[in-house]
Amino acid sequence: MSSQQAVPEVFFHLVDLASDATGAFVVYATDDYFAEKENLLKPGAPEWIEGRYTDKGKWMDGWESQRRREPGHDCCIVRLGIPGEVHGLVVDTTHFKGNAPPEISVDGVAAPDTSTPRALLEHEGWAEILPRTPIQPDFPNELPLTTPSARVSHVRLHIYPDGGVARLRVYGIARPDPQTFWRRGSIDLAAIENGGTIARVSDQFFGPPSNLLLPGRGVNMGDGWETKRRRTPGTDWCVIRLGRRGMVDRIELDTHFFKGNAPQATLIEALDEAALGPGEIEALLRVREGWTTLVGRTTLVQHRRHILEPDRPISVTHLRVHIFPHGGVNRLRVYGQAHDTPAESRAVAALDALAEAEARPLLLSFAGARAFAEGLLVQRPFGSVRALLHTAEEVWWSLSTDDWLEAFAAHPRLGQSKAAPGQTDRSAAWSKGEQEALAPGAAGVADELAAANERYFETFGFIFILCASGRTAPEVLAELQERCDNDRATEIDNAAREQAKITRLRIGKWLLSH
Repeated sequence: MSSQQAVPEVFFHLVDLASDATGAFVVYATDDYFAEKENLLKPGAPEWIEGRYTDKGKWMDGWESQRRREPGHDCCIVRLGIPGEVHGLVVDTTHFKGNAPPEISVDGVAAPDTSTPRALLEHEGWAEILPRTPIQPDFPNELPLTTPSARVSHVRLHIYPDGGVARLRVYGIARPDPQTFWRRGSIDLAAIENGGTIARVSDQFFGPPSNLLLPGRGVNMGDGWETKRRRTPGTDWCVIRLGRRGMVDRIELDTHFFKGNAPQATLIEALDEAALGPGEIEALLRVREGWTTLVGRTTLVQHRRHILEPDRPISVTHLRVHIFPHGGVNRLRVYGQAHDTPAESRAVAALDALAEAEARPLLLSFAGARAFAEGLLVQRPFGSVRALLHTAEEVWWSLSTDDWLEAFAAHPRLGQSKAAPGQTDRSAAWSKGEQEALAPGAAGVADELAAANERYFETFGFIFILCASGRTAPEVLAELQERCDNDRATEIDNAAREQAKITRLRIGKWLLSH
């Protein structure tokens, strides 16, 4: 049987964004005297061991704070394994009978994965996800939201005033960074962290099909999708909705650990939602007809990772994976090239259609070097986001050192709001946004930043360049001081690499804003 806790039916179509298997982590708690905060995210159901005590009290399988002796309440912060929109929660107080909190609330924030507990506590972007709500003791409280949250990377669970919670599940829809789909090469379009979900399944008696999309190869037979033994004709199957529409290059179907119960064969069918009319997708999910065979019937063996090649090149949004006649599969990977979204296609088309007089200043604002803008101008039309970014990277790395120095000079110094000489209004706006994250911590290190910036400029003859997105002012200062000890050739290369990152981010922000 699966070692994971069953997903409530109301949340079956959603993903546990706080699953330990995806890298979720409890980064902070006001107090966890009786039971460690890390227990909140354990995959299995809460346990009870009669008569087991520690030197602090009764052993409990969950997070439990001590009794408060002053006003206030306890809370903990969880970094989600997968950033996304929250649609509902399970706040499970099983086995906490006389020590469960009577009320809870939850808020969320979008912050870098590298955020420290202090940075998270001081973050001004926290927004309410679930208002203060009564919950029952010794009960898996299911809490659907009336309105999904915005995209969040961290959630904060408040318990009023103190007590114990066994498990926290945060169900929602994954919202990966769009940059994930713009990279060169194939990506796993079905991965849970890339937005892949299960749309339908014929049977999941021993293990849910959502296990197929988890990272890694799994840890045992209970960590996959397994059906009961079929005693009637037919096949078992599950339908996977890809995180983004794309062209599939290869599929990896892994029967690892399934030695006496692997399927005899598989057949994989495909749908392209973009080619269907409104409502057709739901109808096709319920019938056998109307699907296109992507991988014909293929024999499988036990305890083996199988590489399956598509029979034809077609765009895909859904896959139906049949297993003959039943059995278990550990993982499924669907590698391919993601297509642009309609909004991304429109943005690239608009850029391709701009007159040179309009396109030139826009392209110049992405990197600050005239040769960069001219190099991109002559490469139009791009046709796709991936082609635009790939071309921008090739042009940047073909430039001379003098061109790079021109680009560096288009930046203000990090930690300073003053625009660089000759900087365009659009470029100044990019720079302002890129430095906003430094503002909360910059005051304490402002003088040191200014002194280090001056030392760097005197040493190398150009300003310090760093892609500061997600970095605090003290972190920027530490890297600036460290890089002051390099030679000039090394620093030109370092600055060029950082500018390439900044350029990619600027292009991405422009695409998403159009």
